[in-house]
Amino acid sequence: MKIEGSVRSNLISAITSARRWRGRAVHKDTLTYWHAVLDHGRRSIGEPVAELVAELEGELARSGKHPETGSRRTD
Repeated sequence: MKIEGSVRSNLISAITSARRWRGRAVHKDTLTYWHAVLDHGRRSIGEPVAELVAELEGELARSGKHPETGSRRTD
């Protein structure tokens, strides 16, 4: 998956989206995108985004959409 724009802006967008969808079913493609943004953020060298990565991980864990907590996926 190709991620357009800065890592920081994509993380902020994913965090906002995850908060908005908290407690509701999320399409599989959206979950795939959020996790791709997380992976991209973890590998980021040029931008200091560790806090945003942790924040998105926390949002996904709270919503039950993080792999370690069991994803709620819809197809």
